[in-house]
Amino acid sequence: MRLNSPTRFRCAVLSAPLIAFAVSLNSSHIVQAQTQNPSQNQIQKAAPLDDDQILHHLNNVITWYRHIKTQIQPVGLPTDVVYQANAERLASDVVNSAFKSAENAAPLIPNEATQSSTPVSRQNLLKLRADTAARNTQLGTQIDQLNSKIASASQRNVKTLTAQRDQLQGELDLGQSMLNALDQLTNISDQRSQTAAKGQPSPSNANGFQSSILQLKTSIPEVFDTKNKPAGFPQAPQALNTSSGLISKLRRLYDQSISLHQIDTLVVETNQMEDFVNAMRAPLRAQMKATIEQGRVLSAAGDNPQPGQPAPVKQDFDALAAKFDQIASVEVPLSQEVQALDESKANLGDWRGSISQEYGSILRDVFIRVAIIVGILGLLLLVSDLWKRVTFRYVSDQRRRRQFLIMRRFVIGFLMGLVFILGFVSEFSALATFAGFITAGLAVGLQTILLSVAAYFFLIGRYGIRVGDRISIAGVTGDVVDVGIVRFYLLELAGTGIDLHPTGRIVAFSNSVLFQATSPMFRQVPGTDYTWHEIAISLNPTGNHEIVEQSMMEVIQSVYKKYQPILDRQQSTIERRFEIPFTPLKPRSQLQLTDTGLEAVVRYPVSLRNNVEADEIARSLIDLIANREELKASVSGLPRIRAAIRG
Repeated sequence: MRLNSPTRFRCAVLSAPLIAFAVSLNSSHIVQAQTQNPSQNQIQKAAPLDDDQILHHLNNVITWYRHIKTQIQPVGLPTDVVYQANAERLASDVVNSAFKSAENAAPLIPNEATQSSTPVSRQNLLKLRADTAARNTQLGTQIDQLNSKIASASQRNVKTLTAQRDQLQGELDLGQSMLNALDQLTNISDQRSQTAAKGQPSPSNANGFQSSILQLKTSIPEVFDTKNKPAGFPQAPQALNTSSGLISKLRRLYDQSISLHQIDTLVVETNQMEDFVNAMRAPLRAQMKATIEQGRVLSAAGDNPQPGQPAPVKQDFDALAAKFDQIASVEVPLSQEVQALDESKANLGDWRGSISQEYGSILRDVFIRVAIIVGILGLLLLVSDLWKRVTFRYVSDQRRRRQFLIMRRFVIGFLMGLVFILGFVSEFSALATFAGFITAGLAVGLQTILLSVAAYFFLIGRYGIRVGDRISIAGVTGDVVDVGIVRFYLLELAGTGIDLHPTGRIVAFSNSVLFQATSPMFRQVPGTDYTWHEIAISLNPTGNHEIVEQSMMEVIQSVYKKYQPILDRQQSTIERRFEIPFTPLKPRSQLQLTDTGLEAVVRYPVSLRNNVEADEIARSLIDLIANREELKASVSGLPRIRAAIRG
């Protein structure tokens, strides 16, 4: 509604006392607060909150929250789900309380630039704006009532009511102008305060305190964004490994020790967080106490007014209540945060107690299992020692004693390995897979050694070799001096014809040579100690062959009778062992054609340990040929003694 100039002038004149009253009211508040309430000055001089302290607190809270969610490693206990859910819930409560307190603390942050650049404080501006808005609302209500009266009034009263309405409308226009001006002053004050607090030349608050809080909120959307909050309990941890193997138990002990250390670290962080929050609460609690004391002073001044001092009005109590509400809106969330931190510490303590109990139980099981393994190993060592003593006492044969000792070594070693496997490993499926790969690798890389070990059991078997046996292998003839798991050793023999003598050299062969087709091995039948020799004489085609054969047989028979009983006993022993009849051992003669002519050959058995019969037979034949002319005319050379078995 547009007013004419006289009417606007009358409104301005009538509104002048209102403006003066508003300014005086604001000034009286300031003077009264400075004179009657010195405790408020003490509140302002106390250590107030600042934006750096609050933002530092929020950063610490977010870091602690992330540690709660990620640092603790569940050990697989059924109670881990409950404790972890409680820990995350309490951490979310702490974060919510911290941010709620920070958002409410914005009006309490001091702003020296704004205070020094305006004649009144920001709180007084806000109070004056509220009073002006209330007055404008009252004027609007009165104008509506006058309009209703004008519509139903008589012609005589319309002019008077219209004048009253115009006066109130002018006052309302002035109040609306004041309200707009107060809004601009408040916005400018806020912008300058934020700019001065952050040290930025621009009045924009994009990087101010409120913006920083919003940015920190976006870093943990799962707390403030209900769409991102997981429903129900968190995912259950891995099931508890109930394997009884020692390695599995030691691994569980290690995991639980890490979890205990992580919980202890979080308890220390929680204590530090609680101390920091209590330090922030201290000035706020002091301000609340001072505000309460100031209210008591105002109440006492209202009951017993002092001469020369104005009595407190309702606006004083309203301002004090607004101040108290602002402080409480910051301190109460901090108190809730401290309570949530205490509950979080209790939850972490219970969680640690649960893990500690399981840790102690597993540790006792480990000690018991180690003691059992050590006891069984000690028992096996005792059995090994008894086995060795019994073998040396009751087994006199060196070969059998050696076999018993080797058997003892393998049996005790196998049992000890079995004890270690059963004691340390319990996941036999994984062990079987791992052992399969290891066995394949060893079979390829240690093929020769494995063949040698396998051949060892053939060498020490019934038809194997033993120390003292004479064998021929790979073109080497010698006596066995040692048979090992991987190698056997020969004392090399060399000579011309049938006369063999030690060379002084030891020949080592790998046991795997037994499986090589190109290196056959020759040895005596077990229990025999003889070989076959033959003596040959070249004959003249016109000579008497029968006389030569008969003479050779007579000489050989006369020498063979000296050791025939020994060879017969060996032959009978072999027959009883193998239960197979053998051809009797005796000399045999025959005629054979060779490249050089006709030969008379006599084959006869001889002892390996006594080769002196060769010299005796050779001398006897030479003497016989020299003394008998018919025999001398039938031969064309001297007798030759050679081995009947080649190799």
